[in-house]
Amino acid sequence: MDEQTKDFINKDFIYAIVGATANKNKYGYKILVDLKNKGFKVVPVNPKYEEIAGLSCSPDLISMEERPDVVVLIVGQENAPEIVKECIKLNLNKLWFQPGSEFHQAVQIAKSAGFKIMVGKCIMVETENII
Repeated sequence: MDEQTKDFINKDFIYAIVGATANKNKYGYKILVDLKNKGFKVVPVNPKYEEIAGLSCSPDLISMEERPDVVVLIVGQENAPEIVKECIKLNLNKLWFQPGSEFHQAVQIAKSAGFKIMVGKCIMVETENII
């Protein structure tokens, strides 16, 4: 694992999973449950749900009870820029763009804000050998 990736992966971190879903066939569910099962502290973020996979769901980042260390984006192109802007307002400066969520405009906004970003890597794969 390279140094940049190590900076994003820590079992003491709180991970906001933005775009989490109760649909077991979607990556928003698979990633949430995978990280939970590996012992990571995860909070699903989606205004459509109160609970996902036995975890209390936050409607948005500002409503989270604890400040997340890493925001994992599993969202479509139409939502990604607004999520990044919300991160700027809250000074949440570590963003992990899951493959398929790394839309140019959103990535550029995050880079311009000086955020640490992860692009082109899947968090499930990168945490495979974490005990």
